[in-house]
Parts: sequence; structure tokens; C-alpha cells
Amino acid sequence: MKSLYKKRKVKNLLALPIVIALLSALFSFLLSREIPIAIPFLRNAEIKTIDQRFGYRGPVNIRDTSRVVIVQISDQSFEALPNSFPFPKRYYAKLIENLERAGARAIGIDIVFDTPSKNSQDDSLLSVVLERYPNVVLAGRTDIDISSRYKILKSQDFYNNIFAKTDSSIGIVFVRNDPDGIYRSYMPFAEFQTSDSTFKTIPTFGFEVVAKYLRLNSAIATNDRNSFIFGPDKIPKYNESSMLINYAGPSGSFPTYDIWQVLDDSTFTTKDEAENHIQINDYYDLLSRKVFYGKVVLVGAAYPESGDLKPIPFTNADGGNLAYGVEIHANAIETLIDRNFYARSGWVFDLVEMLLGALIVSVVAFTVRNFKRAKSFMLVILPLVATIIVSYISYRIAFSAFVNKRLVLLVIYPSIGFMISYVSSVVYQYVLERKQKGMIKSIFSRYVHPAVVNQLVANPELVRLGGERKRLTVLFSDIANFTSVSEKLQPEALVEQLNEYLSAMTEVVFKYGGTLDKYIGDAIVAFWGAPVDVPDHAFKACEAACEMTKELSVLHEKWRQNQKPILNFRVGINTGDMIVGNVGGQERFAYTVIGDSVNLAARLETANKMYRTRILISEFTYEMVKDKVFARELDLIIVKGKSKPVKIYEVISSRQNEVDEKTKEVVHYYCMGLERYKNRDWSAAANFFERALQINPDDYPSEMYLERSKIFEIEPPSEEWNGVFVMQTK
Repeated sequence: MKSLYKKRKVKNLLALPIVIALLSALFSFLLSREIPIAIPFLRNAEIKTIDQRFGYRGPVNIRDTSRVVIVQISDQSFEALPNSFPFPKRYYAKLIENLERAGARAIGIDIVFDTPSKNSQDDSLLSVVLERYPNVVLAGRTDIDISSRYKILKSQDFYNNIFAKTDSSIGIVFVRNDPDGIYRSYMPFAEFQTSDSTFKTIPTFGFEVVAKYLRLNSAIATNDRNSFIFGPDKIPKYNESSMLINYAGPSGSFPTYDIWQVLDDSTFTTKDEAENHIQINDYYDLLSRKVFYGKVVLVGAAYPESGDLKPIPFTNADGGNLAYGVEIHANAIETLIDRNFYARSGWVFDLVEMLLGALIVSVVAFTVRNFKRAKSFMLVILPLVATIIVSYISYRIAFSAFVNKRLVLLVIYPSIGFMISYVSSVVYQYVLERKQKGMIKSIFSRYVHPAVVNQLVANPELVRLGGERKRLTVLFSDIANFTSVSEKLQPEALVEQLNEYLSAMTEVVFKYGGTLDKYIGDAIVAFWGAPVDVPDHAFKACEAACEMTKELSVLHEKWRQNQKPILNFRVGINTGDMIVGNVGGQERFAYTVIGDSVNLAARLETANKMYRTRILISEFTYEMVKDKVFARELDLIIVKGKSKPVKIYEVISSRQNEVDEKTKEVVHYYCMGLERYKNRDWSAAANFFERALQINPDDYPSEMYLERSKIFEIEPPSEEWNGVFVMQTK
């Protein structure tokens, strides 16, 4: 049975944590891949952590290093420019001319020119400028099917830009937001089906602008398994259709100038200049400072009424997270030019991380359970602490990898896996503990007092269900002359009286913390010190034996009144090392003690017959109780089957102060006689034994030694005699 529990324990320690961790990790991994279904709440929680990571990284000051400059159309523009909005196309033609003169490497106009001007000359002027400068990208707008990857629903009308007919580049300005509404990603291209059922691909605005900046032959990125191939670069995918924008910071992070500043050269007059009759010409200051030289210049709306304010992952000083669409394009373009791409972790890394963390949590949970002094609350608290620590480490690694390695690791899904591992382990422990407590209760309710059973159930670490060697005290009790008594009674009456006797004696055993081993017919076998430790187990056994004598006297009175036979018992007690535990088969077993020390207690019970005593204890028990009980040395015997002599003692009372003076006097003379007897002074020994018998004629040990002394006085034993008496019966 011990090996069975050992195997089960090792199996639990090794196999179960691995199984629980593997299942937990696999479950959370499938959740992260949205297999078999997507859970929007978890998905949104995961992508929200990207915003937290940007916040953890903080804004990057790129005003002096940015490759992108924004020319905005703002409320200030409306106040400065003489014409009202929408501005005439000649403004944009002049804007492009001045930017080209300032050395802009690529220009992106994030304004959709979807209707012709009232003055056709303005449109013609802009067309001429666009044909002259091939590094200008116009904005195209169309209906995008957001349920698919990047499918254009409507491709006619030249993407809602009348200047797409000219020799100019078009980029789709549509930016797809994440499910929670935040704009974190950027599509490289969109595709649509032509009239001849073939597919045509068109780049998005930012990619077209970067293609102009890098002088690439094509702005069309190709779709690889885990990345988009764009020129010499492989851009890691954020999802199937997009890359993750590496935002520099909140709105206002890029160097920004107003459109009127770029238009205000010597040939252009602003409202202020007209009113004050003075030429300020801000453009020349920008030209001298080379703010546009070699840069990407984006022109776009930056006034609230434009409807182009979008939420981004960064918040500004006021706590808002809105930015204009042109700023989103600027961040995407800066990401592409600087090649500061964010890559997602691969499935192997995700699965290994989830498995490793879940395994740590599960191992901690199972390890805590095997701590000998672990309390019930520790089975819950310590694994929970481990779960929190592992989740925090995973969280910190993810944030550090985001900042230092530009790697996007999962945060929410691994924590879910760790928590599942925690809950599964704790629930399993709870079920196992309930099962164990039920087993303990089932096993020990037959052996010990209910209070002890409750203690074992509450503290299962106190009991080891397998066998173990332990120093215990065992008690054997048997009814004297039971065979002759049983012949006088009907079976029903015999069983009734025997049950009454056994019940009363068992209650005494339980009262003094003993464990009932078994009933062997009319015999009772009990022991002290297991399954719960009893420091003074030898004394408790002696107390129980003396209490059993008192309880028997009560039964005698009752039996006399009911005219039932009087039953008497004999008790043998021994202390020593023995094996205690479950003995038997896997299905049927008993909690018992075995060993030579147990057998000696049984022999002492039988020895009472020869000395006409009731309670005998061995010298091993006596050494542990001699300062508490009132006992006398009885003999030095060799029990049957043994060769080494054992000194035995008769217990007269478990309390020295409870012995009457007459008994003390008898024991005093007896001990004096025994001392003379051992010294071979037969005459003096006989004299003391006679004096003991004068006080109590029924003291058989004194009578026995008186007889021995007289025999040895006539015929002394040999010189090798050591006073040992050899028992011939069991």
C-alpha cells in the first residue's frame, strides 16, 4: 500500500502539472488565434495593451530629425488667406511650386479633389503643375469593404479625384481602424475587380508617397506569408492586411506649418499683408531654413470641422487621443522611411511562453500541497501569488520587448492561460483534498475518536496513509476465561453482553487518544501515537488500562443486577518501534500495527495468567511512565519465541497519589523481598513476602515469590542463575 501511495504521489507531482499546463496553454493559444471563435472582449483587451506599451515607451521627439513635415489647413489658414474655403485649385498649384522650389523630395496632398472648379483655369493650372512634378501624390478615396482584407467596392470615377486622369500618382487615403475604434495599423494597398474580371492593385497614400521618396519603380507591396515586401524591405504584418504604425507620439509630434506660410511669397498677398499694406513673405524664411529640403511634405486638413479627427494610441497633455488623418499618414510614412517596424511574435514563441508560465503556476500549486505544514489557505494564496508574479514577468517582458526590440508579444492571452492553469490546479487540489478527506474519514472513523477524525480531516498532513516505522505504545486486552463464560449463555445474549463490554472499553481507548486497531473475538487491540502524534503515548495507554478497570467495575454492578455473568480482562502494554499503516490489498486493507513490539504486548497480556495480575507493562513502557504511574517490578521473563529477557511490571494505578496506604505498604514489603530475592538471600526475602501477605493475603505475586524463596532455600539455583523465568505459553 505504501508503494501504491508513493507511485500516486510521484505521478501527481510530475504528470498532472504538465497535463494541466499543456491544456491551459493550448486553450489560451487557440483563443489568441481566435479558434474556433473570436471573443471580441479579449481581442480588444489585447490590442488595448499596445496603447499602454506606447505610453510606457513615451513620445519620441522627432521635430529635428523627422523625414516628414506637415503643411496643415487650419482655422488660422481661413483667417490668413484671402479666398474662403474650399480654396481655389491655383493655391495648391502654387503650394506645389513653392515646395518643389524648397527642395521637397516627395509631396502628398491629403485632399480629395472630387469636383471641378468654377474657374476651369484653376483646374488647368493645377493639372499642368502635376504633370510637371511626378513626385506629387494625390489622395484617392473609395468605398472599402472592411469585412474583408482590403477590397475596394467602388473603383470608378478615378477614386473620387478629378486629377487622377493626369499623369499623377494616386494613393488610397482610407485607413482601417481596429475593432475598438483606434487607428493603429496601415494598409499597404487595396485591390478591386475590373470589368474584365481581373484584379487590380492600388497602393495606399502613405506607400505611394514613400515610393516617390525612395525613388522606387513601383509602390505596390507584395503579400508574403508573414510580411509585406516593399522595395528592399520586409514589413512585418500586424494582421492580414496591415502593418503596425510606429507612432512617434500624440497629435502635434511632427513639425507643422500652415499652408498660408508656404503660399506667402513675393507674388502672394495674405489678408494681413493687404490690410497693413506690407509684404511679410513667410515663405522665404522657410526656404532659408530649408525646412522642406529633402523631406516628405504632407498637405492635409487640421481643423475640427473637417471630420478627419481619429483616435490613436497616444494621449496628449489634455488626456485626448485624437489626431488628424494627415498625422496618421505622417506616422505611417515615418515608420516606413526609418524602417522602425514592429513585428508580432510567432506562434511557437507564444505557445512556449504560455506553456512555461502555466507549468510554473501548476508546479507551484502541486508543490505547495506537498508541504508538510501547508495550510488550506496556502493552497489558494501561494499559487495565486505565483500566477500574479508570472503574469507580471510576462507583462514586463512584453513591454520591454516592445520598447527595446520593437516586438509585439501577447499580454492578455498568456495571462489567461496562467489563470486557467491556476484555477485548474486549485480546483483539482480541492477535489483531491475532498477525496482525501473522505478517504481519511472512511478509514479512521473506525479506529479513533470522532474528534481525532475531524483533526485528521482538517490537517491531512498529520497522517501518512502508507506504512511507516514509528515508536508507539500498543495495548492488548482479552477477557479471562471467556470460553467457559460463553458456554453458559445463548448466542444472542453472549453477543449483546460482549458488544456492551467492547463498546465501553473502546470509548475509554478513544477518551485517552488511542487508535482502535481491531477486535479479535473478545480481544481488543489498540495503540497510541498514530495516526496523530501523542507525545506521552505510553502514559496514555496506562491511563486507558486503569480507566478500563474502573469502567469494568461499573459494568460488574450492572451485570449483577441483571444476573449476567461477570467478565474480567487482562491487559498487556508495550512500547517500541513498529510498522504502522495500511496493510492488505489495494481494495481491502486495514490501518494496523505490526512488528515484534506488538507481539510482546500480546505475550504480556497472556502472562497475566501466571501472575494473577490485570495490567502488565514492559520495561520499555515503564521507563516512560515510572514517574507518573504506581507500578511494581514483577519478573524478568523470556517470552515464547524469544531469547532475550524482558523485565515486566504490574501497573496498580495510573496515579501515584490515588493509591491507598495499605496497598503502598504491601508493595513496599514486596519490593524489599524482591531485592533480597535477587541477592539470593532467600530467608530474608521470604520474611518480607510473608509480611506483605499478612497485610493482603490475596497478593499472589508475594505468594509466588514466597514459594520460590522457600524452594531455593532448600535447593539453591546454580551460580549462573539470573532470575529469568521462561514462558512456555503464548
